[in-house]
Amino acid sequence: MKICCTRAVWEHSGSRIRSIVPDADFAILEPDARFTTLDGGAAEVTGLDHVFLSEDLYRATRETVAASVRAATSGVDWVHSSSAGIDHPMFAAMLESGATLTHAPSQHSRPMAEYVLGQMLRHAKHMSAHAEAQRDHAWRPVDSEELTGTTVGIVGYGGIGAAVGKLGRAFEMRVVATKRNNVEDPNLDEWLAPDRLPDLLAQSDYVVISVPLTDETRGLIDAPQLALMKPSALLINVARGGIVVEHALIDALRAGRLAGAVLDVAEQEPLPPDSPLWDIPNLVITPHDSGDSPLGFTRTVDGWLHNLTRYVRGEPLEGIATSTGLSEDSARRRELGQP
Repeated sequence: MKICCTRAVWEHSGSRIRSIVPDADFAILEPDARFTTLDGGAAEVTGLDHVFLSEDLYRATRETVAASVRAATSGVDWVHSSSAGIDHPMFAAMLESGATLTHAPSQHSRPMAEYVLGQMLRHAKHMSAHAEAQRDHAWRPVDSEELTGTTVGIVGYGGIGAAVGKLGRAFEMRVVATKRNNVEDPNLDEWLAPDRLPDLLAQSDYVVISVPLTDETRGLIDAPQLALMKPSALLINVARGGIVVEHALIDALRAGRLAGAVLDVAEQEPLPPDSPLWDIPNLVITPHDSGDSPLGFTRTVDGWLHNLTRYVRGEPLEGIATSTGLSEDSARRRELGQP
């Protein structure tokens, strides 16, 4: 068996990997897209049986490495990704080549849910006003709000959305969510079908976007949807930038039709220095790192090793993806950098 994983994963859990596949050969994928042997020499990547793509790769040089990964996965049997979303064109190429593609979108749920709650608390407690007062050396008390009794509307109630709902319940918030299929969850006060998104937007004090990017969800939150939200509401997007139409969001924020927004994702990443998003005062931007944490990386590797054990035993793999959610035309446009 010949396996490819990233350098960070091997350094983190090499001995555990060896215990599962003691006779395997390894190609190590470096952040600069080189494939090396365990000791750092040039590695031959033909004949790979399995490739594990972990978040440390995406954080470094995702676009640079995509072409190398596509070449290496030609004819590969199984690819496992730690990414919650698999909307990048290279994943579509893997499926088209006949590879089995697995991922585990719930492994980043906890840190992302904590990020969302932190942003809610920052908004409710007017932390930016306190920071401004401290910079001015001014003792200015600020009236703040509570999360208790407010409504959080979660667009997409998968692993991440459910984790947000659990923490929202702990703060005695009312939790409503859209999901294609009805879900039984003690933390959920109301389930709404996707076509009832307007109802969710109209009643929510906090709107959290955690739905996958697909042809159906691209541009889901545009000017008409933003107009349905309360002027006092906060929009938080931890999914994909293409779900929220950025120019419509900018217009709503500048006009005061929305109290604020938090974007951990953008239509173009990294966000260009000349993007108008940087200068919107009631907009918080973070560099797609809401799911990052040492524990999250450990969960990612643990999840892969669990599936690797099943693979070696000939057992069914968990988290199999049958589609990236994007049409072939959408994937091609994204690869070309087109909207």
